Amino acid sequence: MRLSLFMETKGLLFSAQARLVLILPFFLVCVLLSCSAHAREEHDGADQTRKKWALTLFSGIYTDRTFGQATFNIPGRFENKYMHSLALSREMGRFREHFSWELEGMFAKHHGRNKTGRQDYEEFVLAALVRYHSFPWDHLVDTTLAVGEGLSGTTETPRRELQREEGKSQNILNYLAVELEFTLPAYPDTSLVYRVHHRSGVFGLFGGVKGASDFYLLGIRHRF
Repeated sequence: MRLSLFMETKGLLFSAQARLVLILPFFLVCVLLSCSAHAREEHDGADQTRKKWALTLFSGIYTDRTFGQATFNIPGRFENKYMHSLALSREMGRFREHFSWELEGMFAKHHGRNKTGRQDYEEFVLAALVRYHSFPWDHLVDTTLAVGEGLSGTTETPRRELQREEGKSQNILNYLAVELEFTLPAYPDTSLVYRVHHRSGVFGLFGGVKGASDFYLLGIRHRF
């Protein structure tokens, strides 16, 4: 009798847990959608008056991770190789309600050591970025997510890129960026920015280069 009652109670508990597992994700999705709609209503007016030009000062450090690892599995191993850059960007337009696109030019100064010595050089980047604007918590911290694609040119072939497993590099390579931007609603013209800065040959498309370099960057952005 006790065993039967125990099994029946256990079955009811498991049944309740199963219903909770099924209902909870649906409930969370509804809450997120509701919050997102509310945040969108609050920020639509602010987005319309958002200033188009931006100047960003970045500083960062080299990581031995690949682009995928640097983006989704940080931090990797840091090396004594640094970059500091200034980027000028302009929002060019909006599409599909939550997205914008922009053009950016960047000048960067690289310095530090590699496996065979020290190397200092400059880098120039021209890129287009697509930015997503609508997150449920935007009324607390306005957050955007951007992905950029373009070209990177250096004044010297970076020796650290030549020291990767692939052993090839060149001055002109493809550029990729993944960026998170955080802005307090009370200070809409100033943002904290985190970016993964990536140079590569796109699996050999650029001169047979298959890997190059990745940097973690932190920056301050001012819109005007």
